Amino acid sequence: MIISIETSASDLSLTLLNKESIISHISIPFNNELSEIIVPTVKMFLKDNFISFDDISFLAVGCGPGGFTGIRAIISTALGITVSKSHIKSIGINSLAGLAMSALQEAKILKVKYVISSIDSKKDDLFLQLFKINYTKNKLLPIAAINDIDTLKIEKLNNYFKVNNLALKEVLFVGHQSNIAKNIIENLKVSINSTQQPDSLGVGKLASRLISNKININKTTYAFDKFKPIYARSVQIN
Repeated sequence: MIISIETSASDLSLTLLNKESIISHISIPFNNELSEIIVPTVKMFLKDNFISFDDISFLAVGCGPGGFTGIRAIISTALGITVSKSHIKSIGINSLAGLAMSALQEAKILKVKYVISSIDSKKDDLFLQLFKINYTKNKLLPIAAINDIDTLKIEKLNNYFKVNNLALKEVLFVGHQSNIAKNIIENLKVSINSTQQPDSLGVGKLASRLISNKININKTTYAFDKFKPIYARSVQIN
């Protein structure tokens, strides 16, 4: 089984999966006490599902970008778990890729080619990344990162489309400031996801796909076999 954890936004999110089937999912708001509640929450989550760490094969973690404190706390906890439970394998996931994965089915229904994921940087701008949807049946990866993580003020979203040669009808926008993005770009397709923030569901689904297809995760550009924080920030905001 796989347990995935995400805290890039304001909630601590946990998902338990068996292959690609979701067994259980919770999302808990937190303030400044995250480092204190992660381990007890994970243990209670497993207990509520009548399992222990001994039943877990993979631990998938959203490694950012996002809030510095949350990323540091979750990675420290994840490292502690894998050290004490050496049979559990590590998968670090770019949270923007996890967010794109959460909108994958919606994107396919809309028949768009790309998903733009957006996470609040906490510095009056956004972390953005562009992903292409793989529709080809023999493609094992559901999405592919088209560019690196960028920082952008929402007012400059039109310029992001121009720089990346994106046609409006080809894109689904998901994440932070979606409503503002829709106001800035008329007829922009915006995800109807209720949370519009990184969640362990997307992280877990992406990790599960990588595991089940035996993909070399270090060749994906958005997944890694170790937990490392992503504190992405351009030298100068666009």
